[in-house]
Amino acid sequence: MHLTRLRLHDFRCFEAAEIQPEPTINVITGDNASGKTTLLEAIYFLGRGQSFRQSGPRPAIRAGADAFTVTGEIAVPDGRAHRLGVSRDKRGIRYRKDGEADTSRIDLINTLPLQMVDPNVHRLLEQGPRYRRHFLDWGVFHVEHAFFPAWRRFRRALKQRNRALKARLPKPDIIVWDAELVRAAEIVDASRRAYIDHLYENLPSRTARLLGNEPVILDYDCGWRGDHGYGAALAAGLDQDLRAGFTQQGPHRADLRVSIASASARDWVSRGQQKILTTAMLLTQAQLLYVRRHVRPVLLIDDMAAELGRRYREVLAEEIAALGGQCFLTFLEPGLVPEAVRGGAMFHVEHGVVTRG
Repeated sequence: MHLTRLRLHDFRCFEAAEIQPEPTINVITGDNASGKTTLLEAIYFLGRGQSFRQSGPRPAIRAGADAFTVTGEIAVPDGRAHRLGVSRDKRGIRYRKDGEADTSRIDLINTLPLQMVDPNVHRLLEQGPRYRRHFLDWGVFHVEHAFFPAWRRFRRALKQRNRALKARLPKPDIIVWDAELVRAAEIVDASRRAYIDHLYENLPSRTARLLGNEPVILDYDCGWRGDHGYGAALAAGLDQDLRAGFTQQGPHRADLRVSIASASARDWVSRGQQKILTTAMLLTQAQLLYVRRHVRPVLLIDDMAAELGRRYREVLAEEIAALGGQCFLTFLEPGLVPEAVRGGAMFHVEHGVVTRG
């Protein structure tokens, strides 16, 4: 599965642009603020239905324009092709798959699985649990089929229970949601644990090549306390939930802690090594998706050279090339591009114009 054509219209600095990438390596060079990251953002919109930038989709409309449009053509292994589109105007954001108006974000995510490695990827280690849950659940979503329906049921029941807690309703009106929460939470938790087992089996070989032989440990926190199951945790925490006005325990509070040699990874390694470690985790996820579903996700790697010395860049580039599949990498200048990823397509961005070298 890979992107064969990308078109932008009134998207950030691009009035109009089109590229036809290769199914393997695609290198994008250009000065800061030239539009390199914007090309990756456009692809990210097609695969996730949203931006990876904190500003969100509205500012992505080019100055002076009323709307933006991003479209892409996707080739899949069985010979079929799909057309994806994302547009945004003052009324909101809309998605299209093969022209269907009822397309959802989930349709995009299923059609174009992708992984993003940006200069802030170290947040996976340094910041709060939501970044690690997001990392974990991307992988679980794509390989554990029971996960997403259960997660959606859990979120719906959680919303109703929290509404009852906030309104200070009588306890029977609150705990009426507990049975559904428990049923869904058990499936979510089991799916996550099964995925972590697969991740843990495959991660050491990749981190050894990148960081050496210090053991990487993944410690999963399911999000609730006690040894008697989620139902018992909900019952024991009801009074605290009433005081807080929301449900404080559950899979929505889960975490995946990462440690190296019995120390927290964020304290053990430098910022550059954190980038290498988190990238290794993302590449392992990509490999698992291929092993489990025979799908290679598209990799987006922004400013690969940032905070990495030459040796790390070369080793990481070799890992990316060996993984296979389609990859888009950005660099400030061609001289920073490692040898292992020089054999693909080369694009240059300048003042909102893309040229192929």
